[in-house]
Amino acid sequence: MKLAIAHPFLRLRGGAERVVLKIAKHFDAKVYCSIYEPQNTFPEFEDVDIEVIKSRLWPLASLLPARVGSAAVAGEQFYFKKLDDYDVVNAQGTPSEWIRNKNSPVVWYCFSPNREAFDLYEWRMRRRNPVQNALYWSFIQPYRKIELSVVPKIEHVFAISKNVQNRIKEYLGRESEILMPGVEYEKFHAGEYEKYFFYPSRIAPEKNFEMAIEAFKKFRSKNREWKFVIAGSLDRNRPEHIEYYNRIKEMLGSDGKIMLDLPTEKIVELYSNCFCVLYTPVNEDYGLIPLEAFASSKPCIAINQGGPRELVKEGVGYLVDDVGGMVSKMEHLSGHASEAERMGKAARKYVEKQFSWKQFLKRFEEVCLKLSKERA
Repeated sequence: MKLAIAHPFLRLRGGAERVVLKIAKHFDAKVYCSIYEPQNTFPEFEDVDIEVIKSRLWPLASLLPARVGSAAVAGEQFYFKKLDDYDVVNAQGTPSEWIRNKNSPVVWYCFSPNREAFDLYEWRMRRRNPVQNALYWSFIQPYRKIELSVVPKIEHVFAISKNVQNRIKEYLGRESEILMPGVEYEKFHAGEYEKYFFYPSRIAPEKNFEMAIEAFKKFRSKNREWKFVIAGSLDRNRPEHIEYYNRIKEMLGSDGKIMLDLPTEKIVELYSNCFCVLYTPVNEDYGLIPLEAFASSKPCIAINQGGPRELVKEGVGYLVDDVGGMVSKMEHLSGHASEAERMGKAARKYVEKQFSWKQFLKRFEEVCLKLSKERA
């Protein structure tokens, strides 16, 4: 079976990029993308066959806000791209599913329907000025129309979580199958339980670092020896992300530090030696961060919504509804180090049993093989 992968943006070191990389390497697949920035994403992509699709829209897109311009170009690229020499196309990040317009069969591994257009539409619009709102509204209307014309044609849809499965049903009217990604838990290990909390994630407003920072500052008012470490990638092409980074950096102040674009080895080290991981994104699609915490034998305190609600189980971490709840759990664990260690050991066993890449790839391959045989 010859697999082709469509994924718009390879320019960060995040969970989506990990899934692309894992599938590409397993199937020796070629990746078609809109933007590829090798210096900003995982270096392992240098061993993958990657084609950046050409577009005549870039001069026009450069006049628009980065998020709108890059999305418009990617939509045009995938909607009109006709691939050759493949058995199955795997679409991943949106709008790569538009590849179905001229190609079949397509397996869409959906991290989420476009959050800008659907579940975060109102949340983000409230944070923009009237001119920005008008621009985004005029872009999202045709986006939704094309999306709803293409998605019904897709042969198989995988959802990364129950949360995303519900979004696909609500906004796109499609059934989907849940297939959660694996974790390379053998790359993570337990270290010391040092006096710092850790939150690794993309630096973006929807990651809601403010909640974790506010909780930590309240906790630290009585526990001055503790620190908070944030680590993540920053998309410098998006002014709103740079503005957000500066805001949370000022909010955190001297109570901790934010580290950008770290190599995987350093992230693993920070996981291994932290006391506990905090995780507070807005209605997160899935949430790889808690699973990497568990693989590092560390408990996770996460917001009680979205993907974390499916992943953070009793005995390996806590789900909290607000800042006060997070502070309470931080205080409890910091005063009961032996309990944190017991939870961490249980978390490692949990992730080894439930989140294997072998299980993920087996089911993914079954579906692709079935569709490739039907095509033949």
